[in-house]
Amino acid sequence: MRRTKEDALQTRCQLLQAAKALFNEKGFSRTTLAEIAEKAGLTRGAAYWHFKSKDEIFITIVEQALDDMTASKKQALSSPDCSAKERLQRLLALPCTLPTEYALVNSVATLLPAYPQFAELEASVQRHKDQLRQLVQDFLEDAQQQGLLTLHASTESTTKLFFLLFEGLYFHTQEGKVVTGEELSDFLEILCQFHGTV
Repeated sequence: MRRTKEDALQTRCQLLQAAKALFNEKGFSRTTLAEIAEKAGLTRGAAYWHFKSKDEIFITIVEQALDDMTASKKQALSSPDCSAKERLQRLLALPCTLPTEYALVNSVATLLPAYPQFAELEASVQRHKDQLRQLVQDFLEDAQQQGLLTLHASTESTTKLFFLLFEGLYFHTQEGKVVTGEELSDFLEILCQFHGTV
């Protein structure tokens, strides 16, 4: 029985990994369930055993990506051995280090006109974006209160600018361009004045 559960979990993971690669490479609309099963080395029947439809696979993958991204964001901002600047720099680098996840999440909005069944998923994406804004604003407020940084504008305005850069870094990465750590560091110096080492 235990082996059967492990096999089922492994099969499910294979399907999700194959689908993630295909959705990223071809897009949702040009990917079929048969292609997902084939890439995973499985039959279509095996795919239908684990998922009702391609839609369900896509929703599962995007929700996993959102969870992974949220965990990475929280980890980036909570590293106790890093300075405030290094924490923000790590956060800004996430669109460059998790490009597949960001591509999948950002594709949801473009699918909505043709696939209204993803409206709830889009609402989930928006909630995660709102949580990121709040996470950054809370971090900036705390760091400022602790005397670790001085903002050149209000916390709210700085958060908006930070978030716009964060979103822009994803699109920049998708165009095959690289943003260096030094460039991120320079931007943060322009946006905030940092003090201390923690």
